[in-house]
Amino acid sequence: MKAGRVAIVGILFIAMLVVSGANADKPQGQGKAGKPPSTECIVFTGELEGKQLVEGCCPNAGPYPAYTMTLSDGILEDIPGGKYPGNVFMNRWGPGRTFHYIVQFWAPYEPYDELFLAVVGGVVREQTKNKLTVDFDSNNSVCRDYSGPRDQPCLHSPTFTLVRTSASFCAQ
Repeated sequence: MKAGRVAIVGILFIAMLVVSGANADKPQGQGKAGKPPSTECIVFTGELEGKQLVEGCCPNAGPYPAYTMTLSDGILEDIPGGKYPGNVFMNRWGPGRTFHYIVQFWAPYEPYDELFLAVVGGVVREQTKNKLTVDFDSNNSVCRDYSGPRDQPCLHSPTFTLVRTSASFCAQ
């Protein structure tokens, strides 16, 4: 009886090795091998503005696509409103059903190393397979100013709407 159990455990162990070996050469990570990153249209309206096609945006570890953002005056201390070419990151923030969204934008800016803001919060208005709409305002989000050597709250949390959707939306 004891030998039968040992034989069954041995067979299961060998079967696990065979199955794990069959998958060892397959790449791990996001997407399928040979498939290019997806292109989507990312639109900001309000005190953060921009509308642009981006490729492969924002899985947890990058890439951080180039994006030109227009900031309103008075969001960041010592940095005037205007158009800034930089990089963007956005993703879910927090666990389970209580998640929020995070939007980060950074750009080269003198006299600091860079302009860098992060907004966490927002309320998801629409979420389907092909479209996400998140509304941010001072009641539902927090803005941090990491520009240069600082780590402080923004002068005020910007009010804006983020829409992530199919690439065809940018052509409209």
